[in-house]
Amino acid sequence: MKNRRVILGIFLTVLLILSACSGNESYEEMQLDELKDFVSEKRTGFILFTFDKDDIETNREQVTKALEKNDQTAQYFNYREQVSNEQSTTFQKDIGTKQSKDSLGYYEDGVLMAEFESPNDWSEKKIEDLNKFISQISN
Repeated sequence: MKNRRVILGIFLTVLLILSACSGNESYEEMQLDELKDFVSEKRTGFILFTFDKDDIETNREQVTKALEKNDQTAQYFNYREQVSNEQSTTFQKDIGTKQSKDSLGYYEDGVLMAEFESPNDWSEKKIEDLNKFISQISN
């Protein structure tokens, strides 16, 4: 009986470590070239853009919850890290997207079809709106 508890304890510890190391499975991070390829190769899916450094983690957290609730995944593009100030003036033209810097966009065949702009304050209403946005597109 004691051995079973020890084995169960070791198993649970390993499971917790593995789940912590697995990272966020809701996102696949993309570089600038990968974003260009996504648009030019006319792919379909969600892309989360983040920019405001004070809200990056909060936005990612809220979008992650909504994606998981709706059994969806997204690409993740950190605009702040990937686009320099010099590039920002030509970004939309060069990439071919008009997605806002802090938003979750949905692309169909490489074209931005809809986007949900991240609010300054994630109220229950905004969280509900985000879930509706993802749910409606997913169905």
